[in-house]
Amino acid sequence: MILDSENGLLLMRNDHLDERNWRSDDCYKLIFSPFGRGDYQTQRGDITIDHGEFFIFNPNEVHKQLKATKEKFLVEIQPSLLRDAADHLGFKHTDPEFSMVSYKHPQIRQWVSFVRDFLSLNDGASSAANQFFLDHSLTQLSIMMLQYGTGSHQSEFPIINSQANINDAIKALKESYNEDWTLDEMAAAARLNKYQFAHLFKEELGLSPYSWLQLYRLFRSQNSLLHTNDSILSLALQHGFKSVSSYNHLFKKVYRKTPSEFRRIHGFKK
Repeated sequence: MILDSENGLLLMRNDHLDERNWRSDDCYKLIFSPFGRGDYQTQRGDITIDHGEFFIFNPNEVHKQLKATKEKFLVEIQPSLLRDAADHLGFKHTDPEFSMVSYKHPQIRQWVSFVRDFLSLNDGASSAANQFFLDHSLTQLSIMMLQYGTGSHQSEFPIINSQANINDAIKALKESYNEDWTLDEMAAAARLNKYQFAHLFKEELGLSPYSWLQLYRLFRSQNSLLHTNDSILSLALQHGFKSVSSYNHLFKKVYRKTPSEFRRIHGFKK
């Protein structure tokens, strides 16, 4: 099934799940994995999306799909719609650049579930009804992408409301994110043993506890990176990284560019 409008496109299909053609689209593209693993290749590295996770390609990101499990679900959003949503939400910024990170978020999962169910139940309904539904759905998704998608517009990792134990650990990590944390200490904050904690954290967020903490440190550093002249070394150490090399390495993994390049592109010009 394909629905499209001037603001974007929604695709849901169960065939051609192992295409190998390179694509480069002038839109944002959210890909969600409803059933299992999806593999995508870019010219800057491979991306894996596990069950229940989502990922956002930026405009003109050259990529190709290697594999999708059982179903491919994607939504394309025109930059003009996302820009309009950003203006209404107060993100006074250059066009958002989303990070190369896949993870789970309950609100995105619920939106996808609702849309999939609606379209399945209304397969064969009038095109006008589906078109009206699509237009409103694209606006909703634009807002959620900005709120829950990690990128240049964020000053920290998006809020995720999880199980109480995980929420307690996340709260503790946020309060002292620039300090050293062991897995045992994280698990103690969640009142779980470290094996239960690591498994539950990964199941809920799609990221390991330490990966989440490192990403949180990176996104907390972005505001200072874009709005101050502090050195990259100073920013790295202030936000809990052991060295500037580890900060640079994670930044290149997340954005495929160095902090200095990111600052030059997205920083407010004086």
